[in-house]
Amino acid sequence: MTKFYKAASFAVGLLCVAGSANAADFLLDPTPVAKQPAPSQPAAAVDAVNFELSVLGGAYQRNVLGTASNAMFVASVATPFPGFANFGAQLDGAVGIYDGDFTSAAGGLHLFYRNEKGLIGIYGDWAYTNPEHGGRVGVELSSYHDRWSIDALLGFQFGQHFESEFIDEVDISYYATDDFRVSIGHRLTSRGNVGNISFEHLLTDQGFDGISVFGEIEAGEDDYVGGFGGIRYAFGSNANTLIERDRQSSVNVRIPRNLTSVTQCGNLDVPRPATSLRAEQSNLCASEDEINAVSSTGISKL
Repeated sequence: MTKFYKAASFAVGLLCVAGSANAADFLLDPTPVAKQPAPSQPAAAVDAVNFELSVLGGAYQRNVLGTASNAMFVASVATPFPGFANFGAQLDGAVGIYDGDFTSAAGGLHLFYRNEKGLIGIYGDWAYTNPEHGGRVGVELSSYHDRWSIDALLGFQFGQHFESEFIDEVDISYYATDDFRVSIGHRLTSRGNVGNISFEHLLTDQGFDGISVFGEIEAGEDDYVGGFGGIRYAFGSNANTLIERDRQSSVNVRIPRNLTSVTQCGNLDVPRPATSLRAEQSNLCASEDEINAVSSTGISKL
């Protein structure tokens, strides 16, 4: 049944993107959308080399082990490709403290094509909380419709401490003002299906140029609950509003979302043999039921 839920959620993610009016054809027709706010229409994938610095903190429910905290410093740089106006790249990196005892770290790379209708690209990331680590690769898609955006990551999770399986992140966002965004979304993680709500508010009108506050909360299968919030400073871009920044400067930073899959792990009684994607596996990050199915040791704090 769990595999059915995961397959179904992956299909829903595909339909969310495929069902949008321009998600399939924005690469074929670069004509601007008439009803889209003028400030959000990018002349290029990335308007200039720009940077984002964030400080955030939050907590995750690890089921029988209780709650684990995580605090991180996150840095991103986005750049256009010289001579290829609609192509861009973004590199994300983060380091922090997980559960007060362990180092947490993550990195992500986006390579993408973007115009005024949306974005399509490839994405890869890696997440680590000593000693668990794993990665994700997939396709990023975005579609812009006036004050609405649909953003999705559809991909594959792999690594030393995970089952190799499909994952997704799908968000529907609305800009209530040019500087305030709210979103609802879905995540498919190693623990199952997760619902998510989030917000970000750029504080320009309050006299803090380039500074925004943001937060997310989520809950799902396997009794999972998590959330985080923080402050972000963006600079180097020509964007003056949040909607401009999101559509012509930076790309959605998926850190620390990629740490969700390492929130619950357990030692295995009998190590699993090595595969082409990992070495011999002595512990597994998954749902409580999946861990108990392969190990009488059960969930443990590694």
